[in-house]
Amino acid sequence: MNVPEMVPARATQLPYFREIPLYAKVGEERFTLYKPAGMTISEMRIGTERLPSPLYISRSDKLKGLQETQEAFNKNLRSQVASGETEAIKTTVISIVEETLLEPRSGGLEGLSETVDILIGDYAKESNVVKNLIDLSGTDYSSTIHSINVMALSLRYAFSTSMSAKETKTLGLSALLHDTGKSKLPPSILQAPRRLTDEEFRLMQTHCTEGYDIITNCSFNDHRIALVALEHHEKRDGTGYPVGKKNCDTLSEIVAIIDCYEAITTDERPYRNAMIPLEALYLLKKEVENGKYRRKFFEAFAYSLTRDL
Repeated sequence: MNVPEMVPARATQLPYFREIPLYAKVGEERFTLYKPAGMTISEMRIGTERLPSPLYISRSDKLKGLQETQEAFNKNLRSQVASGETEAIKTTVISIVEETLLEPRSGGLEGLSETVDILIGDYAKESNVVKNLIDLSGTDYSSTIHSINVMALSLRYAFSTSMSAKETKTLGLSALLHDTGKSKLPPSILQAPRRLTDEEFRLMQTHCTEGYDIITNCSFNDHRIALVALEHHEKRDGTGYPVGKKNCDTLSEIVAIIDCYEAITTDERPYRNAMIPLEALYLLKKEVENGKYRRKFFEAFAYSLTRDL
């Protein structure tokens, strides 16, 4: 009899597993069933504080476990949007994205499509969900929060410019996943409290091609989602990276502007302070004049920041 390979389950996902059996380790290579498929831990009347640590799942169940977790978070998100729970919405979105991007893969990233659907639904637009996401600044800044903020600003851009529902969703997903490749970088690079060395910066640049490779292997219907991951640091004058490409996809050019704006207005670093919005827009305007960004996208973005939607 073949015994499935066991791996530790993520503690943050445990409450959401219904069809995923959980196992406890009882010997060097021996496991016993702790929770069967068909019920959750809460239905077993077991508090999470009483769980053995760690619990295990079959490696073959990892993707299914993530999908169950996403489904539960998205269900909560739909309810929170309907009741206008602003703080809870941001917390839930952060949780969904964190769980997904910790190990991005085909079958998992696609689950974020439903998250974006919820955020661009009619009720969400009427209740200013996207505006509230933008207004809630993250005190514990991370790549996850940055990606969510870029998505929220991109959705606001889409609403402001009257993009179709299909284009709005594609832009939102592209923005949310633009930094997917950073999951392949060491924390010492992502969290460096100083300017990166030349060698470290070259490593940082690889997140564009890494993200492109990851998303290309997913089953998204629009190839531009992967293109945005690849091109969002390119510049129209050829000074960007990873290859110095001058003619990029339209969505890549839009996300490039929004990505830069969000980073310089929100991300405090020991070697530089975050800019106020007007300072950031002035800097970006200079970049437009120097041929790095397209004027019409910059102007449309600046207008979207002040327009009542």
